[in-house]
Amino acid sequence: MPSPAAPRRSGRPHASSRAMLEEAAGELFLERGYATTSVADITQRAGVSRSTFFNYFTAKSDLLWAAFDERVEALRAALAAGPADATPGEVVEAALRDLAARLPAEHVALAFTQADTMGLGDDLRLAAARRAADLGATIAAYAAGRGVEPLHARVAGAAWAGALVAAVEAWARAGAERTRLPDLLDRALAPVRGALG
Repeated sequence: MPSPAAPRRSGRPHASSRAMLEEAAGELFLERGYATTSVADITQRAGVSRSTFFNYFTAKSDLLWAAFDERVEALRAALAAGPADATPGEVVEAALRDLAARLPAEHVALAFTQADTMGLGDDLRLAAARRAADLGATIAAYAAGRGVEPLHARVAGAAWAGALVAAVEAWARAGAERTRLPDLLDRALAPVRGALG
């Protein structure tokens, strides 16, 4: 006679662990401050293991940028699928506009508006710079693959990525519920539009 099946383990559904970590981190950063909140504090509040945390995030600061990072992944796919008959600049701008239209305020806005309260210090500036650099490299690689001279592609990629991050910061500081990121992105792109033809 076969042995009965082992009972299924209970716990949080896999899909909710990331959201629970983000919510727990936001609460703790405001309650205790960013610097004094540990990964262990976050996982305890969320009710998940430390290994679960590192399945989703490489560092504590990534929690504040989770939605942004997800949209950048979608942007990479959009660049790869961009129409060949459009200029590189048109494809990049369309991808950035889509990102801006879909980005929820969530923790990135909280980070900029509550940086002092949460004690973020240089972590916020460094995290923003890292994301601008990574996105700039993505745009540059795409543009170079479309035939743009590599140095030109690197400079243009950095400029376009910088415009997006500057628009996100302006959006957060102005009050994400009172302003529209696509409108601020349009203003931020004005000085760099045309850099990729």
